[in-house]
Amino acid sequence: MIKKLKWTMLTLTVACLSSNAYASGYNLNEFSATNLGRSFAGTGVVGDDYSAIAFNPAGMVLKDTGAQLGVSVVEMHSNTVGKLYSNSGPFLGDKPDGKIRYYATLPHTFAQYKLNDRAVIGAGIYTPFGLASIYNDDWVGATHGIKTELEVVDFAAGGAYRLTNKLTAGATIIARYVHGDLINEANVIAPGSRNRMDLDGWGTAYNFGLMYEFTKDTRLGVAYRLNAAHTVKGKHTITRSPNSAVPNGTWDGRSQMTLPNQLTISGYHRLNEKFGLTGSARWTKWDIFDNFVLETTHSAGTAVIPEHWKNVWTFALGLDYYHNENWTFRTGVSEDPTPIPDAKLRTARIPDTDRKWASFGASYKYKQMTFDVGYAHLFMRGARIDNEDKYTTLKASSKSYSNIYGVQFQYDF
Repeated sequence: MIKKLKWTMLTLTVACLSSNAYASGYNLNEFSATNLGRSFAGTGVVGDDYSAIAFNPAGMVLKDTGAQLGVSVVEMHSNTVGKLYSNSGPFLGDKPDGKIRYYATLPHTFAQYKLNDRAVIGAGIYTPFGLASIYNDDWVGATHGIKTELEVVDFAAGGAYRLTNKLTAGATIIARYVHGDLINEANVIAPGSRNRMDLDGWGTAYNFGLMYEFTKDTRLGVAYRLNAAHTVKGKHTITRSPNSAVPNGTWDGRSQMTLPNQLTISGYHRLNEKFGLTGSARWTKWDIFDNFVLETTHSAGTAVIPEHWKNVWTFALGLDYYHNENWTFRTGVSEDPTPIPDAKLRTARIPDTDRKWASFGASYKYKQMTFDVGYAHLFMRGARIDNEDKYTTLKASSKSYSNIYGVQFQYDF
């Protein structure tokens, strides 16, 4: 029994990165209320806020010296209905559905300084990856996850330089903090026992960008975010239930997480005095998430969990309406597919699925100040789960949706 419990605790923990509440996989874009209003179409090359350093640093030259501060709030709703089976066949009894209801707050800030007509330097703090799922403790899939939180915070510094009047290059170096907090119940073997992994660490990443301006009203940008493997370390804790013979204890935990490289192509074209058209295509190299490895000094040792994600393209299209010199209104749509190939590889850690974005937003400019708001609704396709660990299989279906709200303040010095 003890051996089974050790293995179960590991396998349930390492499912931590299997999905995300905000964008497909565990990718996030929610660090610009302006871009949120157009479903993140044209990121980095529109030039109407200071977030280009995070999307395409070459686009920093489109703004002068200034700064911004903003926050996005993600409202997540999910309901998972299913049954848990022993892999030897028996049904393990009826339990409540899994419900997720939460609000996540994602602050962000950017600032830049124009050195001369060709060069700009800047910095930013934002969250490029993350996920959160917190179920009720007694739900049917508690052995497959109760809580999953992944936080990735980037501290970026870089700049852009006009190589010619039409071509600009930009680059950033990123100091990245990663934190993961995972809880599950091993109630099949030891009812009420809790397994927790709390890991964190620092790493580096890079972002490179080019932008070509065909005219003052038409430009195209290409950016490549080069991510790296990040080692996270911390504590593996077991808290036993009152009736369990499993001992409490704390061990050292360790994992190495490689975040996916991304290629983003974005364009902007001002159609006339009143309208601007934006578009983006983003490729994410999710196939690096093939296996997830977790190590612990607990005698259970190392666990390797197959994931086998696939690479995906995300597409977005947006439209801006320049009402007058003070007011701009915008809207956008996006097609955002999941990297999880089938139900057997989909976990309950938030059942990731294809989603469609519909968004709108507005900006009000007064002298040197700009106030931005954005809103997006994510329509999520129903997801089927047929996920098996070594001892149990969760067969379930999930329905989810999400709302994202963003507010932002800019100041031009």
